Amino acid sequence: MADYNVQITEGAGSAPMKKGNYSVTAMANGYEATTLSPSTYTAADTEGTGAFTISANGVLTIVFNETGAAGGTPVISGSVVMTDATGATQYGSPVNISATGEAVFNNVPYSSETPYVLHFVQLATDDGHNLFDGVITVNLSSENQTEYVVNSPIATQNITLADANYSGLPVAGATLVFTGEQ
Repeated sequence: MADYNVQITEGAGSAPMKKGNYSVTAMANGYEATTLSPSTYTAADTEGTGAFTISANGVLTIVFNETGAAGGTPVISGSVVMTDATGATQYGSPVNISATGEAVFNNVPYSSETPYVLHFVQLATDDGHNLFDGVITVNLSSENQTEYVVNSPIATQNITLADANYSGLPVAGATLVFTGEQ
C-alpha cells in the first residue's frame, strides 16, 4: 500500500487515497507528534473525512502590569483569551489573570526555528487599571516563555458642578452618577 502526505494549511488539507487502513503520524511544527489522535485512518472507496487532534507542550505566561516589563505593579484580576489575528474568533476558554498579574496558557505550540505566532485579547481587568485595547501578538520561540502587557492605571477625572442660573456658584452635596462601559 502506498504512503500519502497530506499537507495541512490553516487546519485542513486533502489528498486522493486508495481504499484501506492507514497508520497516521504527524510532523507539525510546534506540536508534540506523539499526541496525535487518532493514530489510524480508514479510507473508503468514496470521499471521506478524518478529524485529528494534536497537542503542544509549551507554556506561555502573559504578565499584565503597569509597565509592560518585569517588576511593574500587577493587575490583580481579569481574563484573557486566545484569538485569531483580528481578535474576533476565540479559541478555547478564557484564562483568569492571577493576583500577581499572570495568565498562564499551557500546551501552546512553540518553535525555536520558526516561532509560532499566537494572538490574544484581554477581556477584563481589575477596577484600578485600563484594559489593553487591541490584539496581543506573541511569537513563541521557547518552551517556557513570558510576555508582558501594559495595563495603565485608571486616571482621576476632576469634575465640577455649578448652578446653571448663577455663574460660578458651586453646587454642594450632590452626587453625579456616571454609567457606561469599560
